[in-house]
Amino acid sequence: MLRTAQRLLVLAGRIARERWGTLSLLFVVMAVGCALILPHDRTWSGLVSGCDEPWHKIATLFSRWGDYWTGTLIITGVLWLAGKALRRPFLRVAALACLLGASVAGLEVDIVRFATGRPRPGVGLPDGLYGPHFHRDFLSFPSAHTTTAFGTAGVLAVALPPVGVPLLAGAAGVGWSRICQKSHFPSDVWVGAWVGSLNGVVLGFAARRYRREEEAKTDNTPAAKPNSRELS
Repeated sequence: MLRTAQRLLVLAGRIARERWGTLSLLFVVMAVGCALILPHDRTWSGLVSGCDEPWHKIATLFSRWGDYWTGTLIITGVLWLAGKALRRPFLRVAALACLLGASVAGLEVDIVRFATGRPRPGVGLPDGLYGPHFHRDFLSFPSAHTTTAFGTAGVLAVALPPVGVPLLAGAAGVGWSRICQKSHFPSDVWVGAWVGSLNGVVLGFAARRYRREEEAKTDNTPAAKPNSRELS
C-alpha cells in the first residue's frame, strides 16, 4: 500500500510537470475568478444563508457528510473493500488516489488558512486577513470541506466516471452548504473547489497511468515455457 501510494505521487508529479502550462492557466482562472467574487462576498453570502429553515437542515447534512473524516474516509474505505471483495485491484488504487488527492489538497488549503486568518462570515468581524491564526473562527479562506470534497470527487471523475460524476454534484452541494451555514464566503468555496479539483484530477490521471503501466507489465510477461511432457 505504501509503495503504491509513493508510486501514485511520483506519477502525479510527472503529470503535473507534463501539463504545467494547462495547470498554470487553470490556476490563473481560479485567481481571476476569486478576485471577481470577492467584492460580492457579503451580498451573495447573505442571499444564500438567508434561505428558509428546511434548506439549512439539508445544508447541515451536506456539511456533515462532506467532511474529510465522514466523507473522504468513508468513500475510500468502501472503494477499498469493494476492490478486495470483487478482486479488482484498480478499485483499491482509485481509493488510495482519492485519499491522497483529498489529503494533499486539504494540507495545501490548511497552510493558507492558518497563514491568512480570514474570519468566517458568522463571526461578525470586519472582513480581512488577520494574519496567522489557529482559532477556527479565523479559518475561512479557503473552505477545507469544499476542498476535500472536490479532491475526492475529482479523482473518481477521471478514474471512475460513473462514480465520480455524481460525487462532483455532491461536492458542489458541500460548497453550497458551507455558505448557507455562514461558515465560508463564496470566494472561499470557489478557491477550495479549484484546489481540490486540480489535485484530484491529477491524482485521477495518475491512477489511470498506474493501471496502464500494470497492464503493460502483464502483457509483456513472457509465457511459461511448455514442459517436455506437453511436447511429447
